[in-house]
Amino acid sequence: MKRLLLLAVLLAAACVLPAQDVYYRDQATLQWDAVTTDAQGDPFLPSDVVEYEVYIYDYVAGVTDPQSTAELIYVGATAACELLVVFPHRTTWAAGVRVRLTDAGANVTYSALAWSYIAEDAVSPFVYAPSGVPRKPAGLRDGGT
Repeated sequence: MKRLLLLAVLLAAACVLPAQDVYYRDQATLQWDAVTTDAQGDPFLPSDVVEYEVYIYDYVAGVTDPQSTAELIYVGATAACELLVVFPHRTTWAAGVRVRLTDAGANVTYSALAWSYIAEDAVSPFVYAPSGVPRKPAGLRDGGT
């Protein structure tokens, strides 16, 4: 009976938890939708400057707060809706983007970070895992001994 209950709980959890894709890439172009309104839904003013900041972190090691940029690796900023991310070493990486809004008075505000592995933020949740498979040896030959 306990095994049947455990199996039922595991199956229910598998149905509820979102699937997560893994992209095996050493570098990737992360893309997102343009942000054109503030948190209340009002359009930005013509004098507002919108830029996007991209961050990554080791998804295996984790971080205590994925909204704290002090715990993240800064990749870069762009006004475009995409940025090339080159991963510094092999692990599984989460990628995140936030908006940096500068108004006409040079006041800067930031959105929360949107993360690749969160279903609310991503079209289909994903992480990156740079490939670590070496090439096969070439030039095999007899050593003559």
